[in-house]
Amino acid sequence: MTIKELKKELGLTNGNIAELFDLSPMSYANSSAKLRYESALCKFYEKIKEKISTTDENNLNNPL
Repeated sequence: MTIKELKKELGLTNGNIAELFDLSPMSYANSSAKLRYESALCKFYEKIKEKISTTDENNLNNPL
């Protein structure tokens, strides 16, 4: 997943992402770590989606 896809899927702006990392939007835009922030955010989101998907599948296979 790319940051562009993530932003579209979640309706995020650069300002929202900057806030997650406790940066001003301008600091985020000019950060030398911007690509690392975006990469980490995409990887984290993919792991969370994977975990939720697995949990949902387990709940469907083992109803209460």
